[in-house]
Amino acid sequence: MTSDAQGKYSFPRTHLEPGKYAITMRAVGYDLAGPVAAEVKAGAAASADLKLQKTKDLAAQLSSAEWMMSVTGTQEEKDRFTYQIMSCNYCHTLGRVFRSKHTAESLMPAMQRMVKYYADGTAKSNDNRRGRAALVQEPGREKMLEQSPNWGAFPEIPRTEIAAFVAKNNLGGGRTTFPFELKTIPRPTGKATRVIVTEYDMPTAGTVAHDMDIDSKGVVWYTDESAQLLGRFDTKTATFTEIRMPAIPKGQMEGTRDVIVDKNDKVWFPVRVPGNHAVMSRYDPVKGKLEMVDGVGGQFVALGGDGFVWAGNTRIDPVTLKVVGKFSYQGSPALPPGQHGGYHTLVDSKGNPWVATYRGSGGVIGIDINTKDVTWINAPGLKARRGKIDHRDDKFWFGQYLSDKIGMADLRAKTVKEWSVRKYSTPYAASIPDRNGRVYVPSNGAERMFRLDPKTNEILEYQMPAEFDVKKLAIDPSTSTAVVWGANKRTARIVKIEPLD
Repeated sequence: MTSDAQGKYSFPRTHLEPGKYAITMRAVGYDLAGPVAAEVKAGAAASADLKLQKTKDLAAQLSSAEWMMSVTGTQEEKDRFTYQIMSCNYCHTLGRVFRSKHTAESLMPAMQRMVKYYADGTAKSNDNRRGRAALVQEPGREKMLEQSPNWGAFPEIPRTEIAAFVAKNNLGGGRTTFPFELKTIPRPTGKATRVIVTEYDMPTAGTVAHDMDIDSKGVVWYTDESAQLLGRFDTKTATFTEIRMPAIPKGQMEGTRDVIVDKNDKVWFPVRVPGNHAVMSRYDPVKGKLEMVDGVGGQFVALGGDGFVWAGNTRIDPVTLKVVGKFSYQGSPALPPGQHGGYHTLVDSKGNPWVATYRGSGGVIGIDINTKDVTWINAPGLKARRGKIDHRDDKFWFGQYLSDKIGMADLRAKTVKEWSVRKYSTPYAASIPDRNGRVYVPSNGAERMFRLDPKTNEILEYQMPAEFDVKKLAIDPSTSTAVVWGANKRTARIVKIEPLD
């Protein structure tokens, strides 16, 4: 719960069972003066006053966006460092980088070691939810990464440039203080304090939950990019179930990848198999049965409004588990020269696939499954990452990780609209609109959840209580009020966001 302008906070009776509670808080620039506890008794209110004192270690509290606000460098230097598909902030906060004591020379072998880790399967938090480090074990890829002089995958930046930028801003060279003033983002006020955020610890602290979805009953399903695991979280009882996938030989890359729930509440996701490959799979929660789709792998999975399941640009019959179509926009004259596509293919209400680009000319690509004609919606500078298509009106919502914007492509009108958010916030994904028409966009850089009202263009910033890195969001279909769910990759927690207005 976020306190108001007078410093008052309260938890609804519906959210606290009788018992004893330890209370912590997050307010940049301050720490609790001492431990605080409260006992809640049935049928009675309880209260606890929090006494704050100025922190002695402000650097330990900064989000990655606040580090980039603070460090020394030109706008171009900061942008090149931040806007990378696989930035330092993808696996851990920038506090680990700038609080280090590396010189430019000693950072080079550390970076060489880090490229050996699989980013989607690696997460490190600053609290006791330690995360896991997963080694890259794909034939050819490991050698390519080790030998590359660059960093970030796209748009890429020389490692020497990264090392020099960090070394001039960290605590290396015997420095005991930072060569710049630490700057912070103002704490939320007004409507941005009207929210309850609840986090639930996954049973395995090392889980790297890159993806999640929710079924018609409000059950959250999540995967683990570093282990053979499918997770189930019952949102009504707050209980977890871990479903183990078939084991693979020791030394090969483990993990389950993107996940969606189809219209019959069956769960689809790629699972890794022997040989360092992934195979599209379907799990039936009622029968407890796992089935695999022959010859179909990849990372991403999507659900069309017609009920068909997609693995990238491959269309799968959800009943027979057979491939019923493969589609491609590569080489189409409808695309600008040099445009090769986007990141995450999604599917509209009629079953047509779409992808928003993150490089090249900038735009959205669609394929008509009946005619195979390719559509190009021009949107110069578009740098999308992930999102969702609302099948009610075929509006495609996405986060623009490399340009700090929220994007929406109206697939029927063939237009694109964008909203700018906080600098260095790196918005990664987007939800469809909730029952009140608001869209939610997670920021791992600023550790906040943006709430956009497209009708008024109002953007609120909900402060998250801990490190925050959510790659996918879902609106709960089983509740009478707007409730948003996500899986926090950084801390192995399920996150629940409940706006109070």
